[in-house]
Amino acid sequence: MWVENMNYDNRNVANEVTMVKNTKNQSIPEKFKKIIGNVLQTSYPKRQGATSEVQFFHAEQGNYVCKCSSLPKYRSWLLKEAKVMQELNAKTALSIPTYLDFEEDENNSYLLMSMEPGIPLREALIVAKTVEEKKNLIHSFGTKLRTVHETDPPLKWKQQACWLDMQLKRAAYNLNNYEVDGNQQLLEKLILNKPETIPQTLIHGDCTIDNVLVTDNQVHTFIDLSETAFGDPRYDIALAIRSFLFDKELLDAFYTGYRLQQITNEEFNYFDGGLYEFF
Repeated sequence: MWVENMNYDNRNVANEVTMVKNTKNQSIPEKFKKIIGNVLQTSYPKRQGATSEVQFFHAEQGNYVCKCSSLPKYRSWLLKEAKVMQELNAKTALSIPTYLDFEEDENNSYLLMSMEPGIPLREALIVAKTVEEKKNLIHSFGTKLRTVHETDPPLKWKQQACWLDMQLKRAAYNLNNYEVDGNQQLLEKLILNKPETIPQTLIHGDCTIDNVLVTDNQVHTFIDLSETAFGDPRYDIALAIRSFLFDKELLDAFYTGYRLQQITNEEFNYFDGGLYEFF
């Protein structure tokens, strides 16, 4: 079992710090430029993630995020995120960025969305000065995740096949076609030892402390939505608690906010140390 240390970065590097410069010329679709209008400044993540390059545009009429992916695998993820955002914006009241546009050319895919205020939970936990502040942040994380799992998903999402079965098929495909952390032995173990079936809910699908934003000392906004689906809520819980699994105070604070259920060690290992290794 591998559990990340909260003080270090993991695979999903978030945009907690930016380097800002003046700019007028950006290599983004012309349609995006018309939506954004007059750009005053452009900022970039201090560290870019592996799946897309991100730019933040600070314009006269607001702030915007542009994500750009070039590899086929990540272009498909970006298209999926665009479709997910459109549906969730239209059919739920979840706190997520607003979808604005999606464009493709021969080499790249681009997603434009609103830039929401806040810093990633990981960063907020690092700068928190007391244990009580950290507990309050994690409690709000649990509370906010509960709102996701209690939100009714778009109707057509409910009509899809079993999420876990689909994920195992995707895991096999990823193993055969991409570089992943998992291996054939682990995949066979996951297929043979599927956990007991529970009711599916709307899930974030990559619910780490990097993919939620904090404002006013409360988790408020979910970002990076390409894996959002009608799926197994235990997967979200496993990824949510992976950074503080062995900190009883923080773990208790999370479950006090979440309230819906707790996962076993076996379930945590299946989802975080198992299935997640293929994505």
